[in-house]
Amino acid sequence: MTSPFKVRYVLVSDYATVDRGGKLVIAGLYTEDLVVPSLPTLIGSLVFTVLAEPPKEKRKFRFEVESPSGLIVLGADGEIEPIPNRDGARARAILGFQFGQAVFNEAGEFKVFLSTPDRTERTEIHRFRLIIDPNAGVDSPVQPTPEASPTPEHKSIRRRKAL
Repeated sequence: MTSPFKVRYVLVSDYATVDRGGKLVIAGLYTEDLVVPSLPTLIGSLVFTVLAEPPKEKRKFRFEVESPSGLIVLGADGEIEPIPNRDGARARAILGFQFGQAVFNEAGEFKVFLSTPDRTERTEIHRFRLIIDPNAGVDSPVQPTPEASPTPEHKSIRRRKAL
């Protein structure tokens, strides 16, 4: 099945916004994994930022996150419109989906889908894993390695000598 529009990429984070110049400002960016200490787990703010190519005509769509067992755990309805190109830039739409108090009851691989509002066309656009680690969120002190320099000056000297 095809997506209601072309997705360039998906970012998952704690916070996201777009500044006046169109630059994404992201805080707490996750990689492929969300590591939590236990289940069920509550994530206070979970943001999915979708960068997409705007369609030629206005389109309604459904955004969904599916658990490993197939349940829809997060979802939202959206609408995307054609956007004119800025000089020298590719047209793009930045869509943000922020979920407060997101509860996850199972670990494993989660799938993110876009679909038509009636769900007749549904396309997977992203995957991430929820992993349990009892030590998640516990700060561990960073231990310097034996070859670490105590000051930036020594690091730059060492780098020059290594070349």
